[in-house]
Amino acid sequence: MKRLLLILLGVTMLAACGTSESDDRGEQFTYTRYELPLEDKVALGETGDHEIVFVFDYSCPWCKKWMESVLPEIESRWIETGEATFKGQPLVLLNEQSQLLASVDANAEQVMPERYYALQRHIGLDAETVSDFGTEAYVHRLAETFGVDAEALLAPQVDAGIQNARLYTRDLGVEYVPTVYVDGIKLLDAFSLEEMERVMSGEIEAGDQVEMPKE
Repeated sequence: MKRLLLILLGVTMLAACGTSESDDRGEQFTYTRYELPLEDKVALGETGDHEIVFVFDYSCPWCKKWMESVLPEIESRWIETGEATFKGQPLVLLNEQSQLLASVDANAEQVMPERYYALQRHIGLDAETVSDFGTEAYVHRLAETFGVDAEALLAPQVDAGIQNARLYTRDLGVEYVPTVYVDGIKLLDAFSLEEMERVMSGEIEAGDQVEMPKE
């Protein structure tokens, strides 16, 4: 499994910047339902009996791949059809750029909620392609693109992204990014549309176990 060394508040964490592969430990994976603290978060899609939550780090290359390949499929299959809503929650796990962009994300949700997910995706797809990604100069260009006040996007946050990282890694099952939950159930494979479908159909339920595949 692809792995990166994540540094969070001076504490070293070994975490996967997820691929569709799994650990080679051969252990059982238990589908667990979590009460995610996202009741007040802006959602993509206005209706839907199901909720898909994407937990990521803006600096994670596999999170970018997820936005490129998986999110469009989720939109066409379940959001545009009214079957599900989507929420994306950035964490601060990898570097200072992640911290700045998580703060920008939180501000954007407040100042431009109707275009929040357009901005979130724009940032996510810029990763590894823009030389000043995650800098204040980048945020100023971003603000100009979206026609919002750069200072509003750069307004200081009380380390919300770091606090979320602590919460999600300590209490909500995040061991690597991207991590995906469907109806609160954490998936084994964040890239698997089939697994998402099986949770939504009830074929997979909380408490079910599967053998984790070996590499």
